[in-house]
Amino acid sequence: MDITEKIEVDDCPICGGAGLIEEEDHGFYVACLDCGSYTGTVSYKTEDGKQEAAEKAAMLWNTGKVINSAPGE
Repeated sequence: MDITEKIEVDDCPICGGAGLIEEEDHGFYVACLDCGSYTGTVSYKTEDGKQEAAEKAAMLWNTGKVINSAPGE
């Protein structure tokens, strides 16, 4: 099973769209499929830190700590 399937991700705090955990270059971030808001990337160095990094990225998203490129943001 994929590591991200076990982690709960809330709807986008900006638009209410669906959030998706993505993995890229030894790090995880969450992005909105509708408006493009996203979290910073949480990196990991070892396979043991992979789960923790994914959970931290989801926590950032779920608490509203996102980046949005809309005017005024």
